[in-house]
This record gives sequence, structure tokens and C-alpha cells, in this order.
Amino acid sequence: MKTELIAETWDALGSAQREFVEAFYRRFFERYPDYRPLFPLELNPRHLEKMVQTMALVANLSDDRSSIAPHMHKVGQAHKAYGLTARDFDNFKRTFLELLGERLGRKWSAEAEKAWNDAFDAVLVPLMREGLGRQ
Repeated sequence: MKTELIAETWDALGSAQREFVEAFYRRFFERYPDYRPLFPLELNPRHLEKMVQTMALVANLSDDRSSIAPHMHKVGQAHKAYGLTARDFDNFKRTFLELLGERLGRKWSAEAEKAWNDAFDAVLVPLMREGLGRQ
């Protein structure tokens, strides 16, 4: 996995990371309105900041499963009540990567997209799924 490229592309958002997360949720809910009722009417700053922190963790530690696993397990446990499926994770990933590519413009490449896909498929989603299975 090209972890340096993942970190580089996330860091390229700079101070716009929170704005990116807000835009992500807007697009996600527009594209998949059935998810909207699962979230508070207004996403509070704490929720948005948690997402920024989680993605920063993924960007910086995706090659070290032992460091990121406790956090991602916790995220998975927090989503257990929703009965998430592979399709749900794919919807999230597809929207996230599409918007990330748009926001990064020329800094986004096929190589960066592959690196992020690998991070989702090899680390993020499997660790969340492990968390879903925990008590």
C-alpha cells in the first residue's frame, strides 16, 4: 500500500479537511437519501471533527494495523446497530473517493485513487467489520 501517497493527498486538503467532510456528507445524503435518517438532523461539529480525525489516522497509519485497529474497532462498534453491509461500505468509499479526487484536482491520480482504494479495502473496512462483530 502506498501510505505516503495516502497521507500526501489527505494533507493536501490542508485547512479544508473539515469542509471536505461536510461536502462529503452532503453528497452522500443526496446520492443515498436512505442513510440520512441514521444521522442527526444537523451534524454537529464534534461528529465532523471525529470524521476528520479518523481519516487523518487512516492517512497516516494505514500501514500499521496494530496502531489503527483499536480506533477502527471502536468506530465499527458505534455503527453496529445499523447492520452495515458490504454495499454500505462501498457507497461510502465511492462517494469519498469521488469527492476527494474532485477536491484535489491535478494532485489526484490513478495511483492516488488506487492507494486510497487499497486503504479502504485492506484496512479501513476490514477493521470496522471486526469492530461490528465485537460485543
